[in-house]
Order: sequence, then C-alpha cells, then structure tokens
Amino acid sequence: MKKFILFLFIFFISYNGYSADLQGVGYGSTMDEAKQEALSDLSASIKVQVFSKHEQTTYKTNDKVKSDYTRFTKLSTNVPLLNPSIYYSREKGKQKAVAKIDNPALYSEKLTDIAEKINDITKDVRPDGDKALNYRILKSVQNLYDEYESYKLVADVLGVTGYIEPNISSAEALKMIVEMQETPPSLEVAAEVLTKEMNEKNIYVAPVMYAGRQDVTEFGSFFKDMLSAKVNSVKVEEDGKNKLSCTYGLSGADYIITCSLITGVSKVLKSSVVKVPKELITMNAVPKTDASSILNSYTPPKTDYKIWIKISTDGDPSFLRENEPFTLLVKANKPGYIYFLTLNNAPEGEANILPLGWNNQFIKYIDESHVNKWVSLGQFRVGPPFGSETLYAFGLEREPQPEYIVPEYTLNKIGYLRNVRPEVLLQDVLYLFKRQQGDKTMAQITYSTAPNRKKMQ
Repeated sequence: MKKFILFLFIFFISYNGYSADLQGVGYGSTMDEAKQEALSDLSASIKVQVFSKHEQTTYKTNDKVKSDYTRFTKLSTNVPLLNPSIYYSREKGKQKAVAKIDNPALYSEKLTDIAEKINDITKDVRPDGDKALNYRILKSVQNLYDEYESYKLVADVLGVTGYIEPNISSAEALKMIVEMQETPPSLEVAAEVLTKEMNEKNIYVAPVMYAGRQDVTEFGSFFKDMLSAKVNSVKVEEDGKNKLSCTYGLSGADYIITCSLITGVSKVLKSSVVKVPKELITMNAVPKTDASSILNSYTPPKTDYKIWIKISTDGDPSFLRENEPFTLLVKANKPGYIYFLTLNNAPEGEANILPLGWNNQFIKYIDESHVNKWVSLGQFRVGPPFGSETLYAFGLEREPQPEYIVPEYTLNKIGYLRNVRPEVLLQDVLYLFKRQQGDKTMAQITYSTAPNRKKMQ
C-alpha cells in the first residue's frame, strides 16, 4: 500500500494586511480602547480570517485511489497573538496604539513545546495497534492538536520555520477517532455527541460554516440553532465567555463535522468530531457561490489608509434573523470616499451596489470631522434570500468617477440588480476599483441571515 498526500492548502482572506508589516493601529478615547482596536487590526494584518485548513490523506491500492478522510478546521478571527508589543501616542486628540509582533520566533518555541507534549502522550499509539487504546489516547490529546494547528496557521503566515511537528499528524489522529465512533442516527444525536462534554456557561455558538468558506447554508443555520439548544448559549459574541466554533465538509459519502470550544485568544478548551451520513442532511448544505477565488486574485495596494465596517443590532451582529432591523456603520482613519457592494451567497443570491438613501446615491464621504468615528450608513432589515451576506467597502482618497464604480449593466431605476450573479459583479467592481486613482483601501464583513427558527423534528 502506498500512502501519499493528495493536497494541502491554507486559504486566507485579508485586505488591509501584509505579512511583512506585522503591526496594527487603533484609536480610541482611552488607551485600553485604542489597544483593543490595535490588536484587532494586528490580527487582520497577519491575515487572521483563516477559514480552513484541508489535509486529505489518500491511499492507493492495486491502482485504485481512495480518499478516506479529510480534516476540517475552523478558527475564529481571534488568532493567538504571542506577546505583541503595544506603543502609545496621541493623534488629533485621540489615543493611538500600535501593536507589533516583535518576536515571531516565539511561535516556533510554542509549536515545539506542544508537539513534544503530543509525542510524549501518543508514543504508544500504533496505526495497526489496539483501536480502543488508540482512541482513548488520541481523544485525550485532541485539544493539543487543535492548539497546535491554531499556532501553526499563524506561524505559516509569519514565515516561521524550524519547529517540531507531531509524529502522528492531526489528520491521522482524527481519522482514528472517527473510525472508532458510531454513526449517529440523526442530526439531533450528532448535536448531542458534539456538545456532550461542553458544560461551560455563556457559550456563544458561532455560525456553522462549510469548511474553507464564509457561506452559511440552510443546513449551517439549522445546525447552529440545534447546537445552541444543547449548550448554555448566549446570542451575542461579546456576552460569551467561550465560543463554540464548528465547520463541516464532505468526505466520501459522509459529512465530517468538527467543533472546538474556544476561550480567550483562541485557546481550545475542548473539541469534538462526528461523521454524519450524507442522507441525513436533506437541506442545502454545500455553498453554491465562490467569490473567494476572485478575491484571492486581487492584491491590495500597500497603504496606511484603512476603513472598518460593522453591524449594530440588538441581537447577534454576525447572525441576523428574518425581518430583524440592523444598522451599518463605517469608520476611516483618513478623509475619503467610500462605496459598498453587497453579495448574498445563497443559490438564488443577489448582488448590489448598496444605495445610501432614497435618492439612490451610493458614495459616502467621510470628512475630517468624522475621521476615526463610527458613521451610520442607515438602518436596514433582513429579508430573503437567506444565507451568507458579505459587505465590501471600497475606500478612495480622491473623489471617484461613478462610471468607474458601477458597471453599465448593473442598476435599474430603483438601484437593484437583475440577472447578475454575485461573483460576476464582484469581478467587475474589482476591475474598476483597480483603475481608480490615488490612495485606496478595502474592508469586508460577512454575516449570516436565516429565516425565523424552525421547529426541531
């Protein structure tokens, strides 16, 4: 039997950062507020939105190729930052903080330390050994594997090398664990298995994502509700002491669902995995739109001009329900012109240059008096189609020409699009954005929308 790795890749999405510029900048009325903004910006600058790491082990026997396991991991945007330095100053009456990673080698030391612990605990595990023993050992060390992967993904972005790797890879370890588990007879049981040992209080259940994608499908929103009912959950991430982060992906005839209970700065408390037969998931489970390849082909210009966007709502700003009102806000560190593109990633998804007001204007000017302040773009309300919504903000130092923003085919009389796929509009808007003159920057947020809670069967 020959064993080989078919593919291994890491997918990052980032607009404001470069691995060579390991710093983040934040402003606030207090030093602590500025520090938190700087740390958040530092996370973005090292490409923290890591949506997946895929590692597929493929076996070849008698000229037949079989892919029998794929490892899926979801990490939160709070990646582990090891001892970043914070430098303070004042700028235009505000506290300014600059966060930097001055010693990336700390990641090498951390990874080596975790790998040595894993190797010590798993020294008695043999692929052809006692399965029950392997299962007990590997379950006991599963959290260390999750911790190792979270630090490794950041180390890869920073270009850190020279650390020890576990003798048994995380993919091999999780494969053995899944093989020893019974297949759950229903999604209800699968949710119970995933949350069985997660008894902590105030758990925020993050939207359940298809591995490697931002999209929340019909199944993703349904399973988030099911998981929330199994734990002591809170609606808003800021209210949660811990976060339950789950992804799923198709492997052969099964979906592999993995969950990690995360606290603090991406410290994994517990993790779990189940294998669910494809036939148990009767609702839409695979995202239909993939704008990631378009975004990945775009290299943002190097700039200190930055913009931020966020959602304000009474509930969870990352997971909005049908008819729920919410406010969109934008902030910039320089005066400039900002316009917005919204994409819905549902199979029947829509795309639009976001109108700002009844007069169908779509350019927001941030003047000097509103620099480093949150500015409202207006209030909106959730409606179908549901799924993943992505809002892109394009910032320009110079006043843009409208014909270089809106493709000719896009807007009808009331500002909405017809018969234009989201990925087509995104590609065209990016092309026009590249042609704009002067300093420019981008930002994006992704949030999920779903119909009102379904009754559990």
